[in-house]
Amino acid sequence: MANTLNGMNTLLELSKRNLDKAAERLAKANRDVAQAREQETRLQTYRDEYIAQRNALSLEGVSATDLQNYMLFLKNLDQAIVSQGGAIHQYEEIVKHHLAYWQKCQAKKRSYEVIIERNQLQMQKLANRREQKQMDEFSSNQRRFLSANHSGV
Repeated sequence: MANTLNGMNTLLELSKRNLDKAAERLAKANRDVAQAREQETRLQTYRDEYIAQRNALSLEGVSATDLQNYMLFLKNLDQAIVSQGGAIHQYEEIVKHHLAYWQKCQAKKRSYEVIIERNQLQMQKLANRREQKQMDEFSSNQRRFLSANHSGV
């Protein structure tokens, strides 16, 4: 049983390492999502500021070419924002994948812990039984010894 316990402890250590690696990957994926969202926010802020600047300048009048360039730039900026939204979605899917894997690693680690706890409890019960048996035998031997000494006196 001690060999089994040593083997289980080794498996527990491996599962802890896997859990730590999974946690690191999950944390990185969460950081990637946060960075992608920040980038999207920066793009949207830049778009809003650009529109506000152009609106201020348009009071002076805008040529058809400038208006066309402005509209094309806004279209490209909108496409970049939509593209960033797609990137965010992809990163969120990666987070879901890493979260599921982390949960799986956590469950595996916990199952090893439960098995080890049960084995340790079983070993403790066996040790207690052996100790009780030794105490009973000692007590029985003491009674026989005392009874033999009293009979012979």
